[in-house]
Amino acid sequence: MTKDLKRIIIGICVVLSYFIYSYFQIVPLELIGIDYNSLSLDSKVFYLMTTELIYLLILFYIFRNQFKKNFKDFKNNFQPYMKKYMQYWALAFSLMLISNMIIITLFPNSVATNQEIVNDNLMVAPFYMVVSAVLFAPFLEETIFRLGFRYIFKTDTLFIIASGFVFGGLHVIGSYQNLIDLIYIIPYSIPGFIFAYTLVKSKNIFIPISLHFFHNGIMMFVQIILLYFL
Repeated sequence: MTKDLKRIIIGICVVLSYFIYSYFQIVPLELIGIDYNSLSLDSKVFYLMTTELIYLLILFYIFRNQFKKNFKDFKNNFQPYMKKYMQYWALAFSLMLISNMIIITLFPNSVATNQEIVNDNLMVAPFYMVVSAVLFAPFLEETIFRLGFRYIFKTDTLFIIASGFVFGGLHVIGSYQNLIDLIYIIPYSIPGFIFAYTLVKSKNIFIPISLHFFHNGIMMFVQIILLYFL
């Protein structure tokens, strides 16, 4: 088996593992006869956070050598990296905001179903949503949709397009209810394109992870202010 073929197989397995994990996340409970829906909120939060952490640790182990190498480089070059790549986050945020404004203008009072679900969950389990979105998601999603896809696609342009569209699409398809939801693939894909581009340019997975961390932190902060204080 060639080195390139091995990388492609690892990438495909990692990407597929996300769908398997998402679909079978509560299966361990069912195997021991526990109904997830009957659990208390605290028990659900504990279970979800535990399974997410275990899955993340498995991904870390798979890419352990690259993570070690990239983290050392990221730590040694933190300031120049942030100075250079934070402008890409600003670009992603601006384009996402503009596209959302255009959609709202064309379809007044429309809100992505995924966003409604996030808002509802934030009201019910704010601690879990903040930890999951701000801490777990950047590591988990960047490892899968950037690093995993990079192992599959060597061509920069193809990688950026595939990574961005799949990333955006999964934020919509999983909660799809109407045709307007499909339009929201555009704003959801924009950060995916930008994060993928920064991985291509930096060759360091901690660049898109840090940008994703910052992005989700800002979005969570804004949503908490809107939901709880306005």
